Amino acid sequence: MKEMAETGAYEENKDSQDKPENSGQNESTDSNSDIEDELSSLLGMKCAVYHTHTWGGKPSLHNAMVSSVVPRQDDDQFNDLQVKVLFTHPTHAEMLPCPFYLNGDCKFSDDQCRYSHGAVVKLSDLKEAIEPNYNSVKIGSRILLKLKPPDDEDMSTAKKSTEKYHLWHIAIVKGVDIEKKSCVVKLEHGVKTGEKRKTMSDEHHVMFEEIFPLSIDGDEDTDSDDSLSDTEYPESKTMRVDCDNKALIIEKSLQNNAPAMGGWERYTRGMGSKIMLSMGYVPGTGLGAASDGRLQPVEARSVQPGRSLDHCMELSEKNAGKDPLKVEQKLKKLQKREEERNKRAYEREKEREKRNVFNFLNNTLGDKPEKTEQLITATSVEIKQSTSKDLNIEKFKLEEDCRKIENEILKLQSTLPKYPQGTSGHRSISIQIAEKNKDLNLMRNKEKQIVKEQKQRKDTQKMTVF
Repeated sequence: MKEMAETGAYEENKDSQDKPENSGQNESTDSNSDIEDELSSLLGMKCAVYHTHTWGGKPSLHNAMVSSVVPRQDDDQFNDLQVKVLFTHPTHAEMLPCPFYLNGDCKFSDDQCRYSHGAVVKLSDLKEAIEPNYNSVKIGSRILLKLKPPDDEDMSTAKKSTEKYHLWHIAIVKGVDIEKKSCVVKLEHGVKTGEKRKTMSDEHHVMFEEIFPLSIDGDEDTDSDDSLSDTEYPESKTMRVDCDNKALIIEKSLQNNAPAMGGWERYTRGMGSKIMLSMGYVPGTGLGAASDGRLQPVEARSVQPGRSLDHCMELSEKNAGKDPLKVEQKLKKLQKREEERNKRAYEREKEREKRNVFNFLNNTLGDKPEKTEQLITATSVEIKQSTSKDLNIEKFKLEEDCRKIENEILKLQSTLPKYPQGTSGHRSISIQIAEKNKDLNLMRNKEKQIVKEQKQRKDTQKMTVF
């Protein structure tokens, strides 16, 4: 060993032991630098990434460009590598690149800024950029359109008043000129910024290079990940299916013989049906998204107290047509009983008036002005002081009296042509017809007052329920 040390062999051996360690470190640094070089080569690369809007919904695929590489840690694997991308066709303010962030002087954080500082995605989630297919542009096609700003508009920075000129808007092709490679498009939604600004024109004449077509007629075998329209605009993906479903729904509504749903709303303002119609309900079809739900409303049933459910079910099965447990059947019975009770009360009152000596003398002697005065004195104050039951009886009386007077007028009118004009008989019948019409008008006016009071009471009762 001494001789080896003197000749320097030991030192050489030591150096030979240190070389593998140094070479290993050099290899690791070289590999790291190679990875960094490969990642840096991604800058500016076009790609497509999925994006979920801030309000939720399904992820949608958008064209983007890699702007930077997120610094990686030593223990990061390939699946953990992340990059920041900027969207090339932003459709909302949250996707629009922030100009202040690009200049390095944005005062807001990534979460607080109105615009995008770049979306962080995994390197493995990057998709191939979707190239525009201008051959698919035709009438009815959906495209992305970027509006042209006016000449006096300052477009140096993106702000709320000018962001509509930086965003891409959805439009529908109305006309195509293949030779000039231009088309006429119409915006699906009017663009308006600020209350004092006027809504811009919906139709625009643009060249092909100013639009980005969204093809919905692609091959069925292609994956939906490669189609911008299938992800960015889910409603277009199901457009053809919706048309078929709509035809089936209309056919179901025509074949349905069930009573109209919400028939009880003839007594109300029909707010329930209005809300259902605004939500897309088609009258005559069932409930649910596929219109295959129930057609008949849930019927209310009142079970007899002290009876078992088996007994109640037997009653319902025996009287299938007129189920005694249905609340609607009970209400109809009560209404019928009330009408019969009012009719009997009217008959008793009429019989009492016939037996009255003074009424007999007045009718016999023809003292009719007293009757008209009695009708005139039926003021609204007396009607308001009457009970609902008295109003029902009085209304029933007036209807019967009006019917009788109308029959008497018809008889007199049929008798009038038998007497020549100028004779005493013709004059007498004409006077009787005029008096009958006067009495009929007074009765109808009183009936209108009673109906008005009943309606007012019913509306007041509805308002006090809540």
